[in-house]
Amino acid sequence: MEDRLKQGQRVQYFIDSVNPLQGEGTVVGVASNVAPIIGRSYIIEPDKPISNEVYDYSHFIAWEFQLTKI
Repeated sequence: MEDRLKQGQRVQYFIDSVNPLQGEGTVVGVASNVAPIIGRSYIIEPDKPISNEVYDYSHFIAWEFQLTKI
């Protein structure tokens, strides 16, 4: 992403892992500044709560390459 995302920016996310996570949410902060190749990481508040026995938090971190502005 060429520009830094701002707090309140709406995004779509897709995190490809063993259990892919995808949906829409809102940027609520920056977790880390620019890292080589992968860029910044942002704190995301998902529109729909992530509900499972392993991850019991309301927000998560996504790298900018996993996000698309909406």
